[in-house]
Amino acid sequence: MPPITISQISLTNISDGEIVHQRAVILIGQCQTNNIDDDFLTIHMKDLANLPSFPIQNWPVSQGHFKSLVILSPGTNNLTLQHYRNGHILAEMSLAVTYLPLLQAPPLHLAIMIAKDSPLLIDCPPNKRGAISSAHSDLDAAINKFRMTAYMWQALTAEDMRNKGLGRRSFRLEEEWTTETLSRDFLQSPTGSSADHMRSTARIHLIRSEKTVAELRDAQVAQQNEQARRRDDLHRYFEDALKQHGGPFAASSHPIVAGLVLDSTFSAERNLILAHAALGCSNPRGLSLGMFGSHLTYSWPRFLEEVASSLLDTATPGDTVGNDNGECGTMWEACSIGQGAFLHEVGHAFGAPHTSGIMARGYAQDWPKNFLSRTAYCSAKDTCGITIDGKTPNDARWDLSDALSFRVQPHFRLPGDILLPLEDLITVEPSTLIVLEDDQAEFLRLVISSPAQLVRVKFNGVEELEPTIDTPVSKLQFTMDELEARFERTKSLSLDVLGMNGKSRVVGNVWGLFSNVSFIRIPGSSIVLQKRGIMSPRLEATKNLDERKNNWDWTVLLKEKGKDGSLTRATAIDSRVGCVLDGAVVYYEDGHKTPCGPRWSKGGHEHHFGGHASEKFVIPDGVDIVKVEVGRSHELNGLRFHMSNGTAGGYLYPSNSKHALEPTESEKIIGFYGRSDWGRRFDGIEEFGIITAPKDAELPDSIYDLPELQNTDGGNGPRNELGDESSRDEYEDDENDEDMEY
Repeated sequence: MPPITISQISLTNISDGEIVHQRAVILIGQCQTNNIDDDFLTIHMKDLANLPSFPIQNWPVSQGHFKSLVILSPGTNNLTLQHYRNGHILAEMSLAVTYLPLLQAPPLHLAIMIAKDSPLLIDCPPNKRGAISSAHSDLDAAINKFRMTAYMWQALTAEDMRNKGLGRRSFRLEEEWTTETLSRDFLQSPTGSSADHMRSTARIHLIRSEKTVAELRDAQVAQQNEQARRRDDLHRYFEDALKQHGGPFAASSHPIVAGLVLDSTFSAERNLILAHAALGCSNPRGLSLGMFGSHLTYSWPRFLEEVASSLLDTATPGDTVGNDNGECGTMWEACSIGQGAFLHEVGHAFGAPHTSGIMARGYAQDWPKNFLSRTAYCSAKDTCGITIDGKTPNDARWDLSDALSFRVQPHFRLPGDILLPLEDLITVEPSTLIVLEDDQAEFLRLVISSPAQLVRVKFNGVEELEPTIDTPVSKLQFTMDELEARFERTKSLSLDVLGMNGKSRVVGNVWGLFSNVSFIRIPGSSIVLQKRGIMSPRLEATKNLDERKNNWDWTVLLKEKGKDGSLTRATAIDSRVGCVLDGAVVYYEDGHKTPCGPRWSKGGHEHHFGGHASEKFVIPDGVDIVKVEVGRSHELNGLRFHMSNGTAGGYLYPSNSKHALEPTESEKIIGFYGRSDWGRRFDGIEEFGIITAPKDAELPDSIYDLPELQNTDGGNGPRNELGDESSRDEYEDDENDEDMEY
């Protein structure tokens, strides 16, 4: 984007006449200066009728750099920027920005949970006049601070997305027609004056809980209490209160909510923050909630005029309020931790895991860098403030994978976005396969692909020149010779792949993929069987894939020899899914069955699969398995089989990634292979794959006698005969399948 340069002021992140879809926008630019830090920038805003649309705002200039946050009105906003020094205007420029709200997009909802006997006050230290005034501590203050914070989140996200090449996009906030609080002038002007008090602004839902203050402040539900027995209960209390409130929080509406607990407080006696939990959970099938306590809200700005002062305030909060994580030695640091950690939980509600940046506490010291051109003294690091320019490191940003995953969600959609099928958008991870070319073992290729397109590939942590966000590709191929020419064969070669949908794939050692080749030669035949599989993230990141400890390797074909030696076909499959993919059981026409997983425990007991979401289905005669979908999040946790008659059996969690395993047009699926944990972690499957053969080939009977095409001892030797007692309850529910993140 070419910078706007009029007189001596330039803007580097926005164009004159630009159309934006967020109410809150960050402006970044430069002006000529003699390095005097007393300079400031004034912003006047008017509508098309030349009437003021928002009160005049002032922002600091540091060594010629400035950042400012503006609140737009729907339609055209005419902005005039003036550079002041010692009461004189040094330079002036104007631009027009059109704000076009996207009301068709689902919003982020804002809610405050209040105990049924709440005093309606939040913690406030003496430096904020907590003992003599409620200006920063009553319910109105909490509402105003939450509203201002949410618009800061919106602006930060939009600018970060733009900077990453994803367009200026962010979530919109649920709004209502009410008294505006985003400027001090609206609050100080008397009702009925010329000031326009009423605006469409962020709605804050006040949610009454059935719990009392004492129940919310129970130390046993305080998240930071390491001895607490019910540290997740506050999240459940908040969810219950939202559901009781109804309206937009009905599960059928799939709302995403940022929730503030009003009655949080610091107990000096216990040195513990009570009624606080930093928790976030994404539930695409229902209500998603990211919650945080109000114990740091005193430090947040109430309105736009307080943003700069709040993020530069080096006063000490004192002993009457909590020092969250030991990083709140000054007011601005408390503000950064409070606003940033809350957004971290909202990130979880949008489905972001722990990655980097905001999702890894990158906000602690870097939060002000998004809104101001300079920082203040940092007590946590004992460092002086600095000027912020375009090269200043800033970790208070979204990880690229999180930004990409947000981009495909309806909350972040922009007009003109190309819509892919839902599975491609949200659930499909990049694929990494070793492919045999023309049935020649010496011609092996690493094929990396994604139906959502690839945007980044790293070998040993170093990013390839392509693909990029600007030049994505659907497929990349590397021969073994090409990789050996670039990387040492004697050292592990890691691979990190990122798709346009934010889904990633990490391989601990690419050489291990080549050594575990994906084909099987049939002795005495020209037939080559192909293998295609999916690993759990843990196994995939393992550098030594040949490690045998605690694993059970298995292969199960859709035809097996029975006890009498005759060939018998599979008639049913029982897909066993719980919080992890437990396994499967294949049933044959002669009555015998073979597990996809361990046959016995390490103690020799018969193994039974768990799985509360299991499903057994029939395979009719003459019907083939044509595709297998495997669910994957932190573990493999779903399995669905598709048949040639159009039916399917098995279960996949809707919110998790799905990986499709399919034969080529010239192949057919003849069986499955995999690796299961053995003696740990529910004995779940760590790798699941399909085995394919040429579609028209007549398979020799010798195939069914090959040990590598059977499930025998898992590669662990003979069974210890200790009896038939089950090693686990067949109907045991693994654990809660809903992920809660901190």
